[in-house]
Amino acid sequence: MSLNLRTGQPVWTLTKPRISKYKKLEKDIHTEVAVVGGGVSGALIAHKLASLGMRVTIIDSRTVGAGSTSASTAILSYEADVNLVDLIGKIGERSAVRAYRVGVEAINSIGDTIKTLDDDCDFKKRRSVYLSSSVKDVKLLQRECKARQKYGFRVRLVGRSELAKTFLLKAPCAIVNEDAAEVDPLKLTFALVRSAENKGLKIFTYTKVQTYRQLHSGLLLTTEDKFTIHAKHVVFATGYETQQILKQKGVSLVSSYAIASTPGVKFPKGVERPVIWESARPYLYVRTTKDSRIVAGGEDVDFVDEHKRDDLLTEKTRTLERKIRKMFPRLSWKLAAAWTGTFGQSDDGLPYIGTHKHFPGAQFALGYGGNGITFAAIASRIIPDLILGTSNADAKIFRFGRQSK
Repeated sequence: MSLNLRTGQPVWTLTKPRISKYKKLEKDIHTEVAVVGGGVSGALIAHKLASLGMRVTIIDSRTVGAGSTSASTAILSYEADVNLVDLIGKIGERSAVRAYRVGVEAINSIGDTIKTLDDDCDFKKRRSVYLSSSVKDVKLLQRECKARQKYGFRVRLVGRSELAKTFLLKAPCAIVNEDAAEVDPLKLTFALVRSAENKGLKIFTYTKVQTYRQLHSGLLLTTEDKFTIHAKHVVFATGYETQQILKQKGVSLVSSYAIASTPGVKFPKGVERPVIWESARPYLYVRTTKDSRIVAGGEDVDFVDEHKRDDLLTEKTRTLERKIRKMFPRLSWKLAAAWTGTFGQSDDGLPYIGTHKHFPGAQFALGYGGNGITFAAIASRIIPDLILGTSNADAKIFRFGRQSK
């Protein structure tokens, strides 16, 4: 199970985050929980489990944070790729509203967790602006805003003049949401791992898990080098590569593209810097960073293979650059980084969290959709309960085999 998840240089690698070096597994080991995958999902889950006093080991086929985590634009949003009104139609009112609400809770939990770490991870609460890409989408946003307000989400609809004055944005209207944030995904991953190491976490990198077996005495992982990992519990946080072995219906892989500007972009005084996305599909999404870079992503295409994805990088970079210059014509900036990555998406825009019938005894944390880090935080709240046998009502919403309404 190995896929080249990204190409290019993500902006997060330009800031030279504090990276620890870890060794390859070269002996048989025993652990209470083996977390397969050292990205932000694995780090959040391992951190939570270690904080509960469990003996945890991370196993990664690359190094920590080197997969999809570093390719993320790291916008923290509770809004799924499927609008709330449409999600209600897919999975029912109660589940849809709770799925959105638990996303808000997850963003807040990330902020609370970061306060306990040795790095602020460039975490910043932001408002988000969901733009109507055209006049024909105005009714869609009006309906969506009304639905969210009905269920108590902190949103309001704004028109052209307020968008231009407050955000320098030009669109017929937008939903302004009070509950969003941004973070540096690599800093977050490394800080979580460092904190968990102080609680006993062990990490082995460049170690590829080849087989999984359930035994009477627990669970057994075998690596490509024939070393074994005996564990009471296994968590697969292997992200979008997991689709290669699960081959789930209703899940597809896409290639997404991103760019970042040089630092120090000067926004006019009094202009907010929200996270931005739009009603068009595939949508453009935009944020800024602590050192005042513009980061933008989108131009998604169906994933075929890494080579075809990478061949489009130059063309997609030009397109994204053109769109951002059109969005902010008064801002001066230069291109500093461009990259592409492979991501997964589910039909209902939600992650898959919990057990799978083909891997008895294991847990999965698969953050399919545009909110991977938010979904990872949700998984870090559910999976420890599943492991400990504690009831968690949210687990039903994100389980494998969930049925549409």
